[in-house]
Amino acid sequence: MQLKLKNKIITTVILSFSTLLLSFCVSKMTSENYTIAWVQQITVENGEKTTDNFYGIFPKNNDTIFIYKAAEDDPKRIEKQYRYTFKKTPKNTNAIDFYYKEDTQPEETLRVRFEKNKVFVNDDSYTVNESYYKFLMQKVLQENSVLELAALTKDGLGDYQPLFEPLSKNWGQTKSEKGFKLLEIATKNKNNQTDSQFFQQKVTFSYGKQGDFLKAEGENYKKTKAKANQKYLKYDISETNERSSSEIELYQNKKTLSDSVSVRWEQFSTAKEYSFIKYQSKLQKKIISQKPKPDSDFTKFF
Repeated sequence: MQLKLKNKIITTVILSFSTLLLSFCVSKMTSENYTIAWVQQITVENGEKTTDNFYGIFPKNNDTIFIYKAAEDDPKRIEKQYRYTFKKTPKNTNAIDFYYKEDTQPEETLRVRFEKNKVFVNDDSYTVNESYYKFLMQKVLQENSVLELAALTKDGLGDYQPLFEPLSKNWGQTKSEKGFKLLEIATKNKNNQTDSQFFQQKVTFSYGKQGDFLKAEGENYKKTKAKANQKYLKYDISETNERSSSEIELYQNKKTLSDSVSVRWEQFSTAKEYSFIKYQSKLQKKIISQKPKPDSDFTKFF
């Protein structure tokens, strides 16, 4: 009788310990699943300053990202929601579909395809060196990292660039290596004046002996490395299309990789010129265990 009681107690203790251990493991697996981030974008135009609050929800592998823009008059009220995600293409192992949705608007799709050191986004091609190609194959095709695709297209030459605009903030989630080189971008953009014409452009990238970016140049686009100090890299960018031209001074923080710009823009149809400065606040982020609801008060996390 005593032996049976002793065995029962031992069994109970083992089961209790196993349950506790399993609970701990599950807790570890499900905790810290999301990063919530907050950044402010400040725009100064004609002496007037506006501040936009953006919140980002990032899972560990960045495969589905939500960006929220708060109302200007109330940072607690969400005005816009953007969702970015990937879906596998069952008949093509070297391609994946990228999905974008803004609020209740129809979902938009981009086909991303990998082939011989080239990454195709719809009809546009991004030629990269071998090490960058392998990295993108792993991060985008295998791990479905939304932010790495956004980083690849950040020069803004494709006509889908407005889709990526909310991802271009200082989210600080991408990896930059000196050995990763973008060699050429070939784009085919629809003429905004007609439905049947397209503008095609090739932009080639040049690097110095140490692998540092020097310039990118095409028929209607030029980006040159201007100068650098201990804190910033500076680039001069000029771009034209059928509707406008722009001159941009881009400053990139060496530590955070965040961008700030001074823009001078001319609209041909009205002969009007505009200028503004845009920069971002220091990124703030926290690790949370559950994804917040869209109507959450995101300010409570910060």
